[in-house]
Amino acid sequence: MSGTRTRRSPSPARLVPILLLLFTTGCATQIRVNMLQPAAYHEASLTKVVAVLPFDGPGGAEFAAEMEGVLNSINIDDKPYFTLVDRASIDKTVSELKLSQSGLIDPKTAVKIGRLVGAQGIYTGVVGAYGWQDTPFKAKRSECVKREVRRGKDGRLYEGACIRWRTFYVNCIKRTASISGTPKLVEVETGRVLYARNLSGAAESSGCEDTRPAADGEALFTRAKETAQAQFRRDIAPYYVTREITLMDTGDGITAPEAKEKLKQGIAYAGKGRLDMACELWGAARILSPDAVAIQYNLGVCAESRGDFEAALRLYRQADRLLGKPDDNITLALNRAGQALQNQKKLKEQLQEE
Repeated sequence: MSGTRTRRSPSPARLVPILLLLFTTGCATQIRVNMLQPAAYHEASLTKVVAVLPFDGPGGAEFAAEMEGVLNSINIDDKPYFTLVDRASIDKTVSELKLSQSGLIDPKTAVKIGRLVGAQGIYTGVVGAYGWQDTPFKAKRSECVKREVRRGKDGRLYEGACIRWRTFYVNCIKRTASISGTPKLVEVETGRVLYARNLSGAAESSGCEDTRPAADGEALFTRAKETAQAQFRRDIAPYYVTREITLMDTGDGITAPEAKEKLKQGIAYAGKGRLDMACELWGAARILSPDAVAIQYNLGVCAESRGDFEAALRLYRQADRLLGKPDDNITLALNRAGQALQNQKKLKEQLQEE
């Protein structure tokens, strides 16, 4: 599938952060917000119709199947993000071209296959490590073989400190699971490589004959694979991260007692999960005390939580100017809102529907 792609713009709601919950830690009230981040590899994220070909190396077929599984599992707003070419169509085309089902396929051949199966992009690659292995080793142990004996005032004999030790060694195993591979995404229309990155994961466990055994190899390997798969997931499609945002309760700049009360009431509402009511109270408080640092900042949090990052940045800057000195929460907020604004263009492109 080549030529001009037609995309529909994403719904504005898809770019709005998701409020998870509000909670209090120490004296500060915080909110947790799920915020959508753009894929690390922009061009790869725009290539929505893809096929996964065999990978070269140990476990190449399994690695390719797992990458295909990641692609197939990605949903944004309960909609599949990628469209995968049917596996039977790929196998049939590979067979007709008399290609190996397990071996590295060069970009030129990948483009040819992609055109035949109707893909915009083709994933192939090389696997370097796939599985787990045991490495035996000896662990040193010591035990007391003789203790001093003394007679107590009651006439009884008691054992005291150890006066002779025995050193010995026990058999142990270090079990290491590892996976590494380099998926490569080739654009069918141009033959360009849009994505190529080494993905890796590892997990290990040790056990000895006189203690608990090493963890199960399959369980370790699953953990290693999950690490590599998570890297791949963040690279190729938008993903959510959870941000913890602290509210402010400082009285700096508050001139009206009623404004101070509304700030306090708003924080109480926020602590109970009612950010809607909190924002309404802080909006009323700003009219009474427009130079209040905490009110400006907390209204910035309100704007950020509804996805209005321009307003959030403006309010955070106002709070920064009013305070007149560095503040960790304001600095974090400025960086967070500024980054979110930069992300918006990429996110809108990545969320456009074919």
